Order: sequence, then structure tokens, then C-alpha cells
Amino acid sequence: MIRVFSFSLLLACTAGQVLAQHSHGVLSPGVTFPPDDSVLSDPPRMITMSFRVDVRLLKLALYTSNEEWVDIGFIYDPERVGQSFVYPIPFELPQADYYIARWSVTDDQRARLLNGEFKFAFGNGAIPPSEFIDSLVSELEEVLPDTGAYRIGIDQ
Repeated sequence: MIRVFSFSLLLACTAGQVLAQHSHGVLSPGVTFPPDDSVLSDPPRMITMSFRVDVRLLKLALYTSNEEWVDIGFIYDPERVGQSFVYPIPFELPQADYYIARWSVTDDQRARLLNGEFKFAFGNGAIPPSEFIDSLVSELEEVLPDTGAYRIGIDQ
């Protein structure tokens, strides 16, 4: 009896984890342009996101690698629900090592919220954002002076 109950509990927990992982996967964009961690030869003229199910796009914001906001004209439309979103970039992007597109979506069926981002770079000499970020990590090792041991005593 205990083994059957334990197996049922394990099965229920495993199924819950699979459903939780699956629900995030459904709300994640299947395709973005520019693709995550990509390097383009020319600046993108649009940002696109395609999802596997209908979602409501709550936020789409573009930032430079220095976290400076680039106004791409996104305006939240509570009536717009869909699987694909396209936002043109009709101007030159400011100079940056890479760019970060941050987004938030929700679905109407379960009211789940998911935030995410994708990064891209462009131009001559550009490298994938992940490589640029990795290059900022220092190989130096911090060495602290030996401070010794301290005793707090009561005056005698």
C-alpha cells in the first residue's frame, strides 16, 4: 500500500514538473529576428518574435550593451493577441557592442506571465554577445592579506 502511494506521489510530482517546463516552453518565442546571440552584417530593420500559441505582448524594449534604452516605438495594445509580432526599426541604432531585446508576454487561458530577452550584434568586427560578455570576466585572482586571528578579551 505504501509503495503504491509513493509511486503515485512520485508520478504526480514528475508530471507537474513536466507540465511546468512545457508551459514555459510554449510561451517562449519559437523564432526571433535577430536570432539570439547572432551577429548580422547590417543593422536590423525590424525586430520580430513568433510564439507557438496566441499571447499578449506586454513589453518589447531594446537596450544597448550599456543598458541605454532605445525607443523603438513599442506601445502596448490590450486588444492585440497573436502569435507573431513585428516592430520596424526605421532609424540608425546608436553605437553599441551588442543590443538586448527584452520582452514580456501573457496568455489569456491561464494568465501566465513570462519575461525573456535575446541579444544580437552587427557590423564589421562584431562578435556574438555571449563572447563579448565572456571577455569581460577577469581571469585575475583576488588575493587578500593574511589578517591573522583576533581575540577579544576582557581587561584584567
